[in-house]
Amino acid sequence: MYDPPNPEDYFDNNDLDKEFKRAGLRDRQVKLLSEAVEMLEAFRTPSGQDGSRFSNDWLGRHGWKVQMVPSIGYKLPDEELLGPLLPALRGYGISTLLGASLYPVLPKLSPVWELDWNEEQLDYFFDIHRTGYHMVWDEKRRFAIHGNDGDYDVYAGPEDLIRAALPSFLLGAAATLENKLGIEQEHGPGCMDGILEHYAPFMLD
Repeated sequence: MYDPPNPEDYFDNNDLDKEFKRAGLRDRQVKLLSEAVEMLEAFRTPSGQDGSRFSNDWLGRHGWKVQMVPSIGYKLPDEELLGPLLPALRGYGISTLLGASLYPVLPKLSPVWELDWNEEQLDYFFDIHRTGYHMVWDEKRRFAIHGNDGDYDVYAGPEDLIRAALPSFLLGAAATLENKLGIEQEHGPGCMDGILEHYAPFMLD
């Protein structure tokens, strides 16, 4: 897992500025990141590392659902995962997406980028961050994707939006089980039990 330098250096001297556009000046990025982190909570992974995940308090208060999917651009081709996403978001009135790396787990300072509205840039963002925790969301916090260290991504938002944003074969309990079994082949039986229990009240059927 990549652990960047201290937050000030990571914010001020980031090579990804060559690839992505910052979402405004420092104060605005700090505000946007703080609002994004409000959707999350810290937890300890089965391997003993610190991680982040969507907070059940946030999911419950906003009536959101979640769907766990294979890591975008890594375990499935990006066109299969990202193809329906932008049209679904556009239909929901969302036309701008933000992205950030989540280091440390719930950072107070990390670059926030405004991503170009195309599959190629989204795919590149997920690919470049897939060995760590990361997040894509819209400024009004109507939808978000949380990336979990290259193992899986979690789509979160209103149920109708999630269903529109993903292909049918990645929706529901059977898709979650298939994803779980694939991750357990890599990391061992039971490694997903805790995170699935956490998200169980909000999982799509």
